[in-house]
Amino acid sequence: MTSISVITRTMAPVLAAALLMSGCAKTLPVAEPAPPPAASQPREQARHEEQGPQDAARKIVVARVNGVELSMDALVRMMNNLPEKPGGPENLEERKKRALDSLVLLELAHQRAAAQGLFADPVRVELTMDNYKQEFGDREFAGYLARLGMTEAEFRAEIERGLAINLIYTAEVTDAITIPEEELRKEYERDKEPFIQPEKVSVVDVYLTTDEGKASWKKAEELLKTIKAEPAQDPWRLVLDGTFLVRKAVVRQDREKELYEAAKRLKPQELSGVIRTPKGLHIIKLIEYSPLRLLTFEEAKPKIEAKLRGPYQDRKTKEWEEELKKDARIELLPEAAEQPQEKKHS
Repeated sequence: MTSISVITRTMAPVLAAALLMSGCAKTLPVAEPAPPPAASQPREQARHEEQGPQDAARKIVVARVNGVELSMDALVRMMNNLPEKPGGPENLEERKKRALDSLVLLELAHQRAAAQGLFADPVRVELTMDNYKQEFGDREFAGYLARLGMTEAEFRAEIERGLAINLIYTAEVTDAITIPEEELRKEYERDKEPFIQPEKVSVVDVYLTTDEGKASWKKAEELLKTIKAEPAQDPWRLVLDGTFLVRKAVVRQDREKELYEAAKRLKPQELSGVIRTPKGLHIIKLIEYSPLRLLTFEEAKPKIEAKLRGPYQDRKTKEWEEELKKDARIELLPEAAEQPQEKKHS
C-alpha cells in the first residue's frame, strides 16, 4: 500500500494543494474539537448545499470503508494525481490498484481523525480557499472547479478533509517518532566532518570604489575620523557621496587576505585603520569572529535527527497503516474491477 507520507503530498489536487498552500506541512497545531460528523458527511452536505453537474462516476461505488462509500469519480481523480511509481512505468490496472489502496487508507485516516476529535481549523480552511481564489482569480478558479467536476462547497469539504488527515498523521506518526540516543551518538562518532563549523569573520566594510593614491587615502582617513567621532562608531551612519560603499561582509583568507588578517587582529566592535588591498581601500569593523571548531554532540543532534528521521518515519508510517486497517471493515465492490478511464485536468 502506498505510504500516507507520500499520499498526503500527492493525493488528489484538492488535498495536496490544500496542504501546500495552507502551509501545514507537518507542523499544524491541533484544531479545537468540534462535534464529530460522520466520515462522509462533509462531502454529502456539500452536494446538497450546491448542486453541480452529476457525473455518472459519482454514482458508482468502488469500495466501502467501515460503511463509508468511495466513488469511481474519487478513484479516477486519485489515479490522475498519484506520483509515478519508483522503478519504472506501471499499467492502468496497477495504477488503479495503487489509487484504490490510497483512497481506502485516506478514508481510514479521516475516520481516525474524527474519532480523535481532530478537525480542520475553519480559519485555516478559509485561508486556503482565499489563497486559491487569489492564485487563480475568480473566473479561472471557477474553471478549475469545473475541470475537477466539483462545486465550491465540495472543494472546501475536501480541503477540510485533507487538513484533518494531516493533523492525525502529525499526531500519530510524525510527532511519535523517537530515534534512540545510541543511534544518534553512533552517527556522530562515525563521521564528524559534517559537524565541523568553519571559521567565520563577519565585518562591516567601508569600501572606497576607486584608489587614486594620496587623494583616496586622504578620503579614507577622513571617513575613519568621521566614524570615530560618532559615539557608536557606526559605519552605517556615514552619508554616502558616491565615492564609497558600506556593506556587511564575511571575509575569507583565500579571497580577501588583507581584510581577513586585519579583522583577526581586532576585537568585536573594534575599528581598523585604513587598509589597502588590490581592489581598493577599506575600513572595517569586526562584528563577529568564530573559530573553526567541531560542534558538540548536543549541537549536532538536530542535524543528525533530521538525517536519520526518514527511515524511522517510513517504518512508523507502515506500522500506522497496518494499525488503521487492523479492525477496519473494507469491502471492494465488483465495480472496482472495471477499468476506469483516466481523465487529465489541464
